[in-house]
Amino acid sequence: MAKAATKVPSWISKILLPEIKSMVKEVVKEEISNEVKVLDARISALDSKLDERTKSLDSKIVALDSKLEERFKALDSKMEERFKALDSKIVALDSKLDEKTKSSDSKLEERTKTLESEISSLRSEMNARFDSIEKRLPLIERLAQIESRLERLEKQAELGK
Repeated sequence: MAKAATKVPSWISKILLPEIKSMVKEVVKEEISNEVKVLDARISALDSKLDERTKSLDSKIVALDSKLEERFKALDSKMEERFKALDSKIVALDSKLDEKTKSSDSKLEERTKTLESEISSLRSEMNARFDSIEKRLPLIERLAQIESRLERLEKQAELGK
């Protein structure tokens, strides 16, 4: 515009150029405003489509959440049932183990008493035998002496022949 202003007479540049500038600005503003309106309309349309899709997805997510929650509840219930079954089996096994332990304890106690009785009987028998041996010991010693004399006499008798 500066080159055009040097070739145009000064009254035109003072009066007409500002008028033209102002008109160009108005036209440009109007054109931009129209373009902005078109863009705003397009953006609004896209926003509404996005809102529709978002609502659709939200409803699907809610449906999936409810299905997942139902499945979790079903799984929780199954797990609870299995835990209860396992607990009852453990209780049954504990009671069987207690019964077997009591039975084993009583059998062990019985065997211990039997062994103690047998040991006591064997002690008594051993003591009786030791007593008997102690009583016979002088007789055994005398018998050994007599046998030794007999042997000497037999040797003397053989020597004397």
